[in-house]
Amino acid sequence: MSDELNEGWQILRITDYYSHKIVAPSSWVQASFSEICRIIGGSQPPKECFVMEQREGYIRLIQIRDYKTDKFATYIPTNLAKRFCNKGDIMIGRYGPPIFQILRGLEGSYNVALMKAEPNPQLVDKEFLYYFLQTANLFNYIAAASLRTAGQDGVRKEHLDNYPVFVPPLNEQRRIVAKIEELRERSQKARSHLSAIPNLCNKFRQSVLAAAFRGDLTADWREQNPDVEPAQVLLERIGKELGQNLADVQTEIDRTDDEIPSTWAWAKLKLMIKKIQPGNNFLCPEVPVTETTVGLVKISAVTWGTFNPKETKTVADPSKVDPNLFIQPGDLLVTRANTLELVGASVVVDEIHYKIMLSDKVWRVDILEVDKKYINFYLRSKDGRKEIESRATGNQLSMRNISQNAFRDVVIAIPPIEEQKEIGRQIESCFNSINQSKQAYQETKDYLNQLDRSILAKAFRGELVEQDPNDEPASILLERIRAEREQQTQGKAKKPGKKGQRTIKTDPP
Repeated sequence: MSDELNEGWQILRITDYYSHKIVAPSSWVQASFSEICRIIGGSQPPKECFVMEQREGYIRLIQIRDYKTDKFATYIPTNLAKRFCNKGDIMIGRYGPPIFQILRGLEGSYNVALMKAEPNPQLVDKEFLYYFLQTANLFNYIAAASLRTAGQDGVRKEHLDNYPVFVPPLNEQRRIVAKIEELRERSQKARSHLSAIPNLCNKFRQSVLAAAFRGDLTADWREQNPDVEPAQVLLERIGKELGQNLADVQTEIDRTDDEIPSTWAWAKLKLMIKKIQPGNNFLCPEVPVTETTVGLVKISAVTWGTFNPKETKTVADPSKVDPNLFIQPGDLLVTRANTLELVGASVVVDEIHYKIMLSDKVWRVDILEVDKKYINFYLRSKDGRKEIESRATGNQLSMRNISQNAFRDVVIAIPPIEEQKEIGRQIESCFNSINQSKQAYQETKDYLNQLDRSILAKAFRGELVEQDPNDEPASILLERIRAEREQQTQGKAKKPGKKGQRTIKTDPP
């Protein structure tokens, strides 16, 4: 570490673990973190005394995960509790990911995965410390310095204790806190308004699909194209080719013609499915496919509208490779097993640059004379999901399945083939606009996060509020504290250190 003054500013360069520089006004005083704050580690009672509900004589055991959810609330006998925190205390998560989470808002007895940051009230305001702990430089330094055994990250107390801090006068600290909170309130309001956008995008996407499959999306197109071949004629032709009687199938359908345009027709998927091809199931390493290997597709690769080639396993046994099962561009893929919300998920593969085989849970569905993208979009609509979910079997809490026969019985509204393609084109256009809105949302969200980080960076460089020469300098307080500590040390007999004990050296202020 090295110090320098530069026209009223102090610059401290840190070169170990995470190289960076700390800039502060010359009126601020340098101290070690251990001088402004005491770190108090947690305690860990034996797990056999844990209970999962509140009882008389028990206290909640606070763990890192509890700051996100009460789902795993744990309680221990009060007489075994050794470390306590209240809702206003500043807590530090020792382990990750991510490590060094700054937490507050719970009360109870905290475990060894947490540390309490207790500020020295003579030197530092509690809220000033709370925000300082969230600065990027400190996080990066602690993350780089804190490597735990077995390759896990963990906060090392000695690294935190020795970290240098520039301390402004207490009155200035309070002005800084007030300014941070004022600016953060603004960004939080913006973030609150933004949070509605993903849900609005999802609702708009479903509205587009609903309009498409009522015929509303292509009402003008039908007026401009009155002579297209009706869907009834198309389905009769496909039915003959597949040996299906359209009239017999349509009598099984409990839908009315007034729900769809006159040129459309109700049908079951079996009237247009030529073949459903499942893959094989065998053990494979959980390694994504590469350009030089063969993959076995996982159900997670088939999500709503997106095929992810990295959601695969690598086929290790060459005898298991079957080129007939390789997924090809233009394939309509459907998952036969998943959660209720995702069973029957479908996608049309746009392009693929890997050799990936079908699995037993992902089908390839060959369709005759009907647009695959239209089928895919219909299966994603509310009507399509209702059809799929009503035919799926399995417990609500477990994996759901749909059989090939049940899938073939899914009822679908079929327009003329030209209108199917037009519907697909318009849906894709609307979805592209939605995706652009979501991208703009994400960019704005990222900007707000960056803004919050910038606010903290400016605050602890002394750039957020003006310095007041009438404030009592922190250096006077620090000198007084150090003098008192020195007197206490000189008045006590020095005790010999324990064998093997190390003294952590700190840079002079």
